[in-house]
Amino acid sequence: MRECKQRGASPLGFLAILVIGGFLLTAVFKIGPLFVDYYFVDAALQALAQEDIDQMKNRQIRRIVSDSFTVNSVRDVDIKTLQIERDKTGTLVYFDYEKRVNFIANVDIVAVFHTEYDSSK
Repeated sequence: MRECKQRGASPLGFLAILVIGGFLLTAVFKIGPLFVDYYFVDAALQALAQEDIDQMKNRQIRRIVSDSFTVNSVRDVDIKTLQIERDKTGTLVYFDYEKRVNFIANVDIVAVFHTEYDSSK
């Protein structure tokens, strides 16, 4: 019976692991900030639940959200894209936006985001 000797990863196997790891790290560092910003954008809108936005002017609502962006360092979302719709039942405040980041060479990633706060719910 032959004994099998264990060996470590071959140089080619080690290189493959490095390439895959580098690809995944690049993805995390390029795409991660988009989702961190989205988290803070969503938190800013959900914080409107503590305000009586049905009685506020649109300018005041934008100011509250903008202040939250400043505190949380949200730089890549334009406050001008904030939409405010009012009806008899309440106020709907929402963001629909997309971000494009260069991933590798001429490959871009487009992420589409939507978040809202509805005061009638």
